[in-house]
Amino acid sequence: MKKTHLVMLPGWGMEKAGFQSLTGPLSENTQLSYVEWRNVGLITDFKERVKETVLSFKEPVYLLGWSLGSLAALDFTSEYPKQIKGLILIGGTSRFTRDEDYPSGWQPRFVERMKKQLQRNQEKTLTTFYEEMFSVAEREKGLDRQFIEVVQREFQGDNLDSLCTGLDYLLQTDTRVTLSQIDAPVLLIHGVEDTICPPTASSLINQQLGENAEFHEIENAGHISFFTKSDECIQLIIKFLQKDEKQ
Repeated sequence: MKKTHLVMLPGWGMEKAGFQSLTGPLSENTQLSYVEWRNVGLITDFKERVKETVLSFKEPVYLLGWSLGSLAALDFTSEYPKQIKGLILIGGTSRFTRDEDYPSGWQPRFVERMKKQLQRNQEKTLTTFYEEMFSVAEREKGLDRQFIEVVQREFQGDNLDSLCTGLDYLLQTDTRVTLSQIDAPVLLIHGVEDTICPPTASSLINQQLGENAEFHEIENAGHISFFTKSDECIQLIIKFLQKDEKQ
């Protein structure tokens, strides 16, 4: 039986190695590919890299986007809906920063501050960000340290300009107005204690997409639920893929 294609899009400052907890189980039923964000020069590079990977398969694929990757997934899918069989968004958002009519995000000044912190001390800024992905309970279990060990062992790293371009992408990208163009099924998975992208961000996507979406909150999980609650997330993902393939 031919395996379906699943293209995985990591978050800001992340790489495919961050998906290790998903790779083994999902590779049994899918053909996995990854998009990396290293050395991006323009904010348009995010959509272009997704486009290059997806169109290389000559057939529709599934996208799994985490955090910034969820924005890139929505951004691409709204323009190329026929290329996508379904979306899996983890810690997802249709807009990362808040404004007067969108409270479910970071204050833009916080992102601008991160850009300045990166310039002063890139390693410390990234490590602090990684730690903030975890809930208090997850940090008490040492799960943040386990993930940072993966980063130190497996990540290739990125340059300052590329990381700042990623933050600019988070500041400027707003996919809310194009969500109506997405008719593929969407699975939304979000940690209840996510402080990077609040759960309300996924809830709003769920409301806008209506019957095409299903929304699952993961209790006691932060921004990286697929690492800290991998079994629960894997079950949801496999069930979603199998259900869609049968339709």
